[in-house]
Amino acid sequence: MNMRGRTILLVLLAGISVPAVAQNDDKREIVVTARSLKDTENDLKACIARGCPPDQDIKATLAHAENQFVEGDYRNARETLAKSLGRNRKHKDEFPIEVSDLLRANGNVAIHLGEADIYRLSVLDMRDTLKGALKPDDFRVFGAEIEVADSRMKLGYYDEASAKYLQLEKQALAKGLPQVAAIARVRDLSLRVQRAETEKTEFRKKEAVEAIDAFLLQPREGAEQFKIVAEVLKSRMDRNNGNSETTDKLIARYAALGGTDRPLLLHSKPIEMNEAQAARAAAGGSDLNRIGTQVVEKRWVDIGFWIGADGKVDEPEILRSQGDTKWTDVVLKAIKTRIYAPLKAEKDGTSPGIYAIERYSLTAQYEDDVTGTRIRQRSPVAKIERIDLTS
Repeated sequence: MNMRGRTILLVLLAGISVPAVAQNDDKREIVVTARSLKDTENDLKACIARGCPPDQDIKATLAHAENQFVEGDYRNARETLAKSLGRNRKHKDEFPIEVSDLLRANGNVAIHLGEADIYRLSVLDMRDTLKGALKPDDFRVFGAEIEVADSRMKLGYYDEASAKYLQLEKQALAKGLPQVAAIARVRDLSLRVQRAETEKTEFRKKEAVEAIDAFLLQPREGAEQFKIVAEVLKSRMDRNNGNSETTDKLIARYAALGGTDRPLLLHSKPIEMNEAQAARAAAGGSDLNRIGTQVVEKRWVDIGFWIGADGKVDEPEILRSQGDTKWTDVVLKAIKTRIYAPLKAEKDGTSPGIYAIERYSLTAQYEDDVTGTRIRQRSPVAKIERIDLTS
């Protein structure tokens, strides 16, 4: 996992990569790289003890919090990040990039704990930190604004997120940043597809398809590479409607080009709430339907699966877990539906595939109590958060 984030384009393409390898019994390569939790803990303690500079403190903090997160210790990971913010937030003018990284990581961990307000504020603080230190037309400022829109989407404010994406597209074009404009636009397209898949109305389906077609008909000069994102979204919509022709054409195109260096997700059905979860959500926010913290606290799994040379996914498996895993059926089912572009062969002509590992956490957001007791309670709606542990 990289809490500092990946390149935005790779996020859009849902790419998964493997940075370092080891051999398994099947003669295929898997990742086994990590520093121990004790090592990163000692590094951070030593850094603080000697009064190391803020950038070194933040680097050690992120390494240790990441290890804590991977081990499933979300609350202590959040505490590690919060304490570091207490030490280093005041250095944001001198180290804006590092402090923004720290805020981003804080938000990423918070959302896995159901701390929606902390997540929301961390994203806004991250954006404001960069805006206060960089020029208005710096691509990193625009990237942070896109992350703000992403956060609104994640929290369910779809109309607000869509409006912000489109506003950012116009602003980026005015600043002569066609690639940033394209990123904002395809994020909006992705949101429209997501709404079409979850709401399942003809209006949302038509809206998504028309928006994608409009983008494909007028690709942004200087940002032609983003056309593939729209094509992938179009194939996803077509496949959801029972037409696999566009997906098949994309697969054939990449095969003819010799395959991709990194996994490129062409299709995947969304993770869908089961009937019991949907019924709970429909019941609303009554006290009896609230989810107890014990139900969603420390509920996570690491799922591993091979992406074959042909882009197909082998049987996914739970590698590690904490707590009951019955809720993972919908996750495993969704992973099995994934179709990736064919992978590029090695120099010797072989293509063993890539092994991916993803963390899924069951959570529910904390909400202000509506029963008058002034006690924070969990939302009645369970959520599944995902993060890539492969790199």
